[in-house]
Amino acid sequence: MRSGAPGLPAVGGRLAGAAFRFRTDAPDLAAYAGVHLAMLASDEAGPPDVDAILRWHEGQPPEDRLAAFPYLSQMERVDRDIYVTAEEIHWFRVDDLRDLYVHFAWRDGRLRIEGDFFHRLANDPRRDRAKRLLYRKRVPALRQQRFTTLLYYLVYYPCWWWLEYTQDLHPIHAAGIWTDAGVILLAGASGVGKSTLSVALGTLPGAKLLSDSFVLHNKTDVFPVREPLLLDGWSRGWLGSAADELQAIDWRYCLNRTGYCLPPHRLADSGRATLLVLPRRAAAAFTRRMTAEQARQRLSAANLIVNDLRRYWAFAAVIEHIVPGGLVSRREAQLSRLTSEVPCHEVGLTADMASRAAAERIMHLLRGKHLRVIASRQ
Repeated sequence: MRSGAPGLPAVGGRLAGAAFRFRTDAPDLAAYAGVHLAMLASDEAGPPDVDAILRWHEGQPPEDRLAAFPYLSQMERVDRDIYVTAEEIHWFRVDDLRDLYVHFAWRDGRLRIEGDFFHRLANDPRRDRAKRLLYRKRVPALRQQRFTTLLYYLVYYPCWWWLEYTQDLHPIHAAGIWTDAGVILLAGASGVGKSTLSVALGTLPGAKLLSDSFVLHNKTDVFPVREPLLLDGWSRGWLGSAADELQAIDWRYCLNRTGYCLPPHRLADSGRATLLVLPRRAAAAFTRRMTAEQARQRLSAANLIVNDLRRYWAFAAVIEHIVPGGLVSRREAQLSRLTSEVPCHEVGLTADMASRAAAERIMHLLRGKHLRVIASRQ
């Protein structure tokens, strides 16, 4: 597994200051990575902080680990699926992506990841071959269903971990919108319309979008985790004229969603949080002030529910075996600082509320907070 991958084309960039390089021997995954990571592209040279390689295998994973990876005999087995040395980890059956095997090496402040992914359509080899014949026209689409998750494990999670460990920047499930009065964070659970609402806010005059699903923060300092905006037809319709600035991405996504990005002048690279909003679907519109502890508990719970973050907590916990950093307590401490330093509100949004009305409700909170700050300084 540690033989490397010479000659493979690389996709590189920076995520909140963490330089990364990703390579794979799967041409369709490489093409997807070029599209999905385009907003993180950077011209800065130098060795990457995170260097990732993925090898793609069609078919069953090896039955005998020691035969396939003989160096395991020299490693300490600390879990059924985790082997370690002082500087390296080999993790089998990665969390809920059981057919991904990853090897980590931490040296000189840089993280190297080598992954092997075994794409199979059934657990039994004979059924796997039969399904490949039956679904042969669908195999390319079935491969693509794994691409985003693989990029999270090979690029996003390693960068997040590097930033947490070295910069004390921690991921939360929230959208970020930059304004002259500070960054608005839309946080909380999935499915309440944060992504769509963030576009509505980010296209208002004078506003910019950081990112729509995740941000990294150190107390109130906020940095984006950029990805394509995935919107369905209903979301585009709800946005109305705000959708006019969206630029479509040439890639087909699942669940009938199209990928979009905003033009560069509509994007912000960082900011300082000045308002935290937890939107939710409601039968009647409302705005409710939350205490710092209420907001911290709600946001912490939401982070544990979201699949992409829950997977990351396991990812980071595995690396703790060779690079102990106390990240769990550091995350909660930073979350407490964030919620104690900015006003926190819960906002109920009704199904029939127009995008402009929803955005205006959030901006009203921001203007009120901003005016109170100015008054207190006079």
